[in-house]
Amino acid sequence: MSSPSAAPLPTGPFLVTRQGGAGLTADQARSQRFIVPSRGVRIPRDLADDPTARREAALLAAPEQAVLTDTDAAAWWDLPLPAWVALGTAKRPVAVAVAVPASGNRPQRSGVRGRRVRLPEDHVTEHLGQRVTTPARTWLDCAPLIPVEHLIAMGDAALRNGLSTPAELAGVAHWAAGRRGVRYARLALPLLDPGSESPGESLARAHLILAGIPRPQCNLNVVVDGRWIARVDLAWPDARVIVEYDGIVHLENQQRLRDAERRNALQASGWRVITFTSADLTRPWLMAHMVAEALAQSPSHAER
Repeated sequence: MSSPSAAPLPTGPFLVTRQGGAGLTADQARSQRFIVPSRGVRIPRDLADDPTARREAALLAAPEQAVLTDTDAAAWWDLPLPAWVALGTAKRPVAVAVAVPASGNRPQRSGVRGRRVRLPEDHVTEHLGQRVTTPARTWLDCAPLIPVEHLIAMGDAALRNGLSTPAELAGVAHWAAGRRGVRYARLALPLLDPGSESPGESLARAHLILAGIPRPQCNLNVVVDGRWIARVDLAWPDARVIVEYDGIVHLENQQRLRDAERRNALQASGWRVITFTSADLTRPWLMAHMVAEALAQSPSHAER
């Protein structure tokens, strides 16, 4: 018979009691190899800053009906969130959002932000081995927590990745009448576009539309004299104006060369090309001004 000391070390969160846990003795389970993200739970120290492990740990010690919710559910679905939404670090942790049905016992423990909410059965599912709110309900619950342009980017991603449908998002927005933040969900709903291919592109489009710029076409294929020139992020074909969003991938030298070639080709074909980066997303008023000016200077505008 193998001794407790021979037990393999856990590679993820595990429950502990006075006797130990996961095949370890009490002393082993409480050694410096592990940290305590929440009372009664341990995770290996090398996972201290791992948000996935911290979310798993929060559910491990929660009531059976508990689910990940809010921005933690969004992260579990790999939906885009603002950069400032994070779980912190082992030294400065941020509590994990966990919810139970309104009739359940609200989780109350360190490392967990528990609450009781209305949770219809069709608003809950299992994903990657954990109970979590559905993508549509997650999107709704994030409405009061993040700016509406980020809510649009999240909705775009849910549609683009097949996690939800327009009908499902509209359904939860209708169901949520009177809930905090539902007006933001309803504002975002008609502005969603599954054709958007990246969060940055979605944010750029959202900022422009919210500033009063006419809605652009997403990822338009530009064809001139029967020859395909490029697939562009945002376009106003009548005005022959294009907005391109350059993310991190565009910083690579080969990609920059390809971008320059395609923009030269577009401009030679009579299109005006405006390029935005993540830095521009912090100045949405300037983005809107540049696009409005380009649209006003277009030949189609001058003919009116």
